Amino acid sequence: MSAAVRRIYSHEGIRILSAIFIGAVLIFSKLGGDGIANYDDAFYAQKAKEIWQTGSWMTLHYAGAPAFENPPGFIWLVALSYKIFGVNDFGAIFPSALFGVLTMVLVYFFGRSLFGAGTAPVAAFVMATTLYFIKYARHAMIDVTLSFFVTAALLAAWTAARSGRRYFLAWGTAVAVCVLMKSVLGFFPALITVVFLVLTGRRRLLVDPWFLGGSAIALVLGCSWYLHEYLAFGEAFTNLHFRWLILQRGFESGQGPWYGHLDYLGDILKNYWPWLPALAWGVVTLWSEARKGDDRAVLLLLWVSSFVIVMSMMQMRSSWYIMPVYPAAALICGRVIGGRISERFRERALIFVAATGVLAAVAVNAAPVRLSSEREKDVRTLAPAVSAYGRSGAKIVGYRFDYHSVNNALLFYSDYAAQPVYDRRDELFGALESPGATVCILYTRDVEGLGPLPAGYGVVAGTTGLSLIANRPAAGPAGPSH
Repeated sequence: MSAAVRRIYSHEGIRILSAIFIGAVLIFSKLGGDGIANYDDAFYAQKAKEIWQTGSWMTLHYAGAPAFENPPGFIWLVALSYKIFGVNDFGAIFPSALFGVLTMVLVYFFGRSLFGAGTAPVAAFVMATTLYFIKYARHAMIDVTLSFFVTAALLAAWTAARSGRRYFLAWGTAVAVCVLMKSVLGFFPALITVVFLVLTGRRRLLVDPWFLGGSAIALVLGCSWYLHEYLAFGEAFTNLHFRWLILQRGFESGQGPWYGHLDYLGDILKNYWPWLPALAWGVVTLWSEARKGDDRAVLLLLWVSSFVIVMSMMQMRSSWYIMPVYPAAALICGRVIGGRISERFRERALIFVAATGVLAAVAVNAAPVRLSSEREKDVRTLAPAVSAYGRSGAKIVGYRFDYHSVNNALLFYSDYAAQPVYDRRDELFGALESPGATVCILYTRDVEGLGPLPAGYGVVAGTTGLSLIANRPAAGPAGPSH
């Protein structure tokens, strides 16, 4: 390697960019324009849109009514993104994409702090090529952004325990943000930190003024939304958020005992290629080192195991619920791989990766290929017709679908929801026969089952998946879309 190239590569910013470039390209290339998924993307995106419609930042709204399912942290970020990019797909996805790239950068610094400069770029590169993580960084969902703040909290805790206790204030702030994004599950980094301090003989730090100050920040700031909603809505809030969402839906949904559902290990086995062998070997190595008292091994094993075990105890499971495990996995892989290659090889490899990333960026953005599947195309096609009917004062109803299976995306793209959703033909026809314009959205496959439509009724717009039936033509530019 020439001296000039070596000098360029010696700058840490260049090293970081080289390590994460491919991931950044994959996340941001052709971001937006293919729609957002009905679950959970459109649900969050709609709540963020209604922040600007209602002017309420603490109490989120859905379809104009107060909604208590989610704390507002991530929704705030999406709302601020709308202020910059407008209310559209890109604006909804941008916060997740941004924090996906920032997580790669944070993994670099965490790897350097734990294992040195040799591990840092390798760990960041592993994070940047974890395709499962990349996939959800291109969704308007909480979990990738949450992963950034979990990683930030644990990096701050590690730094505070090792060298600067004032970093417990940053730790507490990051924990608070996690709680404002994921409710009680946002306390995971606090749990990991406390257990880590106990297991590594640092119990005295639990009464250190800096730790107590950070804990106060985590509790006061993190729980501020709970207090606001309880004072405003009382038991209506606590019954829905805590009793139904967390207790009943989270732990009592009747899917069987937790020990029969260690599905998350299977998710990691399925989703973590090509890095799974390095992760498996790293976990074995760390277990041996943790038993010898290596603090780094204790922290990483706690990080991974706490999420997998505790989340396995919940009845509601989705593979992305353990997304914060993937930064820890990247650090483990970085340690295993980085410790077995020379500095010269790392330099050449990362320069090769950066060059490959440039070529990939050109190819991906120039070629007519999609990086995301097209989402909610049927709803997006019908949205102009639904919006035209809604603006004209028509009543919009639905037929034979779960309320949220269509309405999340329909609200986001048209500003209107189908409500109520009828299950019986006579109920639907009764609504269509009522005074005033009425339009029904339903699955196209169910149109034939309605039988002959009465005179004056008709399919006014449709796709292969969804159709609109109305008792009069739409006002405005909303003609048929077959």
